[in-house]
Amino acid sequence: MEARFMMRGITLYEPYASLISIGAKTNETRPRRTNYRGDICIHAALKTVDGIEPEVLDAFRNRAEPMVWKFGCIVAVVDLWDVQPSKHFKSQGTMVWTGDIEISAEELSFGNYASGRWIYRTRNLRRLTTPIPCKGFQCVGWTVPPEIEAQVRAQLENQDEDSSKKESYEAELAWTKKIWKS
Repeated sequence: MEARFMMRGITLYEPYASLISIGAKTNETRPRRTNYRGDICIHAALKTVDGIEPEVLDAFRNRAEPMVWKFGCIVAVVDLWDVQPSKHFKSQGTMVWTGDIEISAEELSFGNYASGRWIYRTRNLRRLTTPIPCKGFQCVGWTVPPEIEAQVRAQLENQDEDSSKKESYEAELAWTKKIWKS
């Protein structure tokens, strides 16, 4: 039998899952650290947080396209590449990591950076074109069911193909323009 990697998930209340899916939020803060690193599905919980800050709503208002929050589904995949204790961050107008990695004021409004918490740093956002309904869990790194994982991987593969076609087209167009100029 062939061994395969199983996708993991993290559930966030809305609007925070959507903020990650649009690229406005790259850090997630939690009370515990995790040893997990790698691709992780961003799952939007069935409910929203109480008392949403104005800065959070502004992140959606500044978008060219209208944003509709999704509930109870996977909305994106990111690479969870680093976890740091929040005590490594110091305040200088905005919070700055000791390695000179800045966190914007907007990003600060999207999380609880109090001492004793952990900062999950993400990169390589891949937003799903069609959110996939799925049951989430409170723990970090829960296993995505195989049938849901297959749907996520299919969307990611289609996005990779579309991206490759676009890059190929753009390269061909640039080459054609170069030929016509000479």
